[in-house]
Amino acid sequence: MNIKKSNLTFSAVGFVASILILLYLILNVPNMIQLIIVFGLIALADTYFLVDSIVKKIDEISEASIDKQTELVKVEKGIYSVAKREETAGGRQHEALLQQIQHLTEENQRLNAQLIEQQKLCTKILVKKNQENNNRTLNSSERISKLLVQLNGNTSSTSKETMEVLEEINKTLDTYYNNSQDNVRRMRAN
Repeated sequence: MNIKKSNLTFSAVGFVASILILLYLILNVPNMIQLIIVFGLIALADTYFLVDSIVKKIDEISEASIDKQTELVKVEKGIYSVAKREETAGGRQHEALLQQIQHLTEENQRLNAQLIEQQKLCTKILVKKNQENNNRTLNSSERISKLLVQLNGNTSSTSKETMEVLEEINKTLDTYYNNSQDNVRRMRAN
């Protein structure tokens, strides 16, 4: 690259020098036509080399630019390819997540339905148990009522018997007391 750069510099300096010399000769020595023609040819050759160097430099710059553009296109294609793959993978993951959410929703609905059925069953069992307990309580209450009525009847007859026994005891005691007072009077009298 330094050689090409030096060729361009050398051609530019030679071109400028030959033009200046040609102008000097034309202005100061117009009668030396052969010398003016020689330096005109030298200026023309320097112009050719200068234009050639400039064209080559432009070609190099354009090739470098094309290479960079090609690299950029390749990089962009790579980035696009990676982004497309990521988008595809993201779409698949998103779809998989949606399917899992739908599956979980269906499973949740199924479990809720089972829970409701179990709650209904538990409620039926509790109602049946409560009915059985109420029936037992009613039966027990009826038996207790019958026993109380029977006990009351027994108590009444027992109370009558007890009253009769107590009256007999009272009569016996009265008799005894009356007799004992007679004995006490007799003892006093004696």
